[in-house]
Amino acid sequence: MKKENIFSWLGSNVGLFPAQFLSRPLKGFAKKALNPGLGILLLIQLLTSCSGSGRVVRTMPPEDRQFLSEVRYLISKKEKNIFIRTHSDERKQFIEDFWKQRDPDPTTPENEFRAEYYRRIDFANHFFRGGDSGWLSDRGRIYILLGEPERRDVFPSGYSFYEPPVEIWYYGFFPIIFVDYEREGFYKLEPSSARRLGMINVAQQQLKPPGITRNIRQFDFVLTLQADAPGEARLLFEVPYRVTNLVQNDQSGALETSIKLQVLVINQAGETVLEKEELHPVSVDRNKLEQLAKTFTIEFALKLPPGQYTAKTTLENTADGTQVQKEIKIKI
Repeated sequence: MKKENIFSWLGSNVGLFPAQFLSRPLKGFAKKALNPGLGILLLIQLLTSCSGSGRVVRTMPPEDRQFLSEVRYLISKKEKNIFIRTHSDERKQFIEDFWKQRDPDPTTPENEFRAEYYRRIDFANHFFRGGDSGWLSDRGRIYILLGEPERRDVFPSGYSFYEPPVEIWYYGFFPIIFVDYEREGFYKLEPSSARRLGMINVAQQQLKPPGITRNIRQFDFVLTLQADAPGEARLLFEVPYRVTNLVQNDQSGALETSIKLQVLVINQAGETVLEKEELHPVSVDRNKLEQLAKTFTIEFALKLPPGQYTAKTTLENTADGTQVQKEIKIKI
């Protein structure tokens, strides 16, 4: 299997930095080819930094070595080899073209891509120190690759007492888990999270130009009607775990909440024929966190005379008080 730079592959397949920024060839140098069929082995490379290229790199001027180090998450193997073989007098032009070809808007004075890349490095160095430079740590690498998580849950005492500290970062559907096994602030990417990276939703990870606000996912649900028998039907509320705020139970370690369901059914004359409130507990076992990528369903049974109705529904997450209201037409 031909190896490609993991940052570039994820950029074009997982939506980290927009693929059009990463896949452009450098002017005057060989074109970079990306292989969209790379698999899980490349994802595991997130756990290791790009290594040096031997004696040639060690003999380079400090500014050239610094460039190679800083762009380790961007530069392809082919680009790196070209840079190493390029005469030292021409490397400055290489660097200039390297960033120019990744500039999302050449008409502006600032290269937004380059600015955001170094902003993420600075952020990682400031917030994710612990054994290594922050940008070389597992948390730093994921932050640089994927950007700001939509939600970040921190458990300084682990899921329960006497367990190592844990952080859970949410990107779209999927949780990414870091564990401080040694309790020294050196968080490592949990192995199942490394395998999960390739499934992260493309649309949620596009790098936005400065000034554009990320659309954080809000509590929501899909409402449908299922007819069972004459005069009987069910309202189905399908809720993604990823938009549901869960609170850790200190005793069991499970992530929990309760969903308050309110249903008001009116007939065509505007009269209320049914009004009811229910409380539905939701729990995710700490050993089954992959469940957070799925949905849960709440069912509400209806028994009404034949006719047409309107159901006005409200779901409330009692963990944070967020509410969503929806209506649906019913024919029985």
